[in-house]
Amino acid sequence: AAGYINEKNGWLALSPEAKGAYVQGINDSLNYVFVDDSVVDALAKKGRTECLVALQTNSSLLADRITQAYTKDPQMAGYAPTAVYIIKMGELCRSYINKERAGLGLGPM
Repeated sequence: AAGYINEKNGWLALSPEAKGAYVQGINDSLNYVFVDDSVVDALAKKGRTECLVALQTNSSLLADRITQAYTKDPQMAGYAPTAVYIIKMGELCRSYINKERAGLGLGPM
């Protein structure tokens, strides 16, 4: 959609401040647990949030993770920052997400 950052070049063109603000919006929207979320989605959101707190992660660090993903992995170039966030946070926070899943008797992701 026009006006949104949909791929690598759009992301890299942002200033550091804009990247931080953008990823804060991504983080807030993707980790808020809604009453109609599936259990699996809610547990992933809780696991990512626990991970972010434990690793003392701020928006600048999240923005750097997205930038690194774009610059180090050419396959990420066509993905929106939101998709890159989900992929990278799933990798980084897998143990936290799996801990939340295990608490309800679900297997690891």
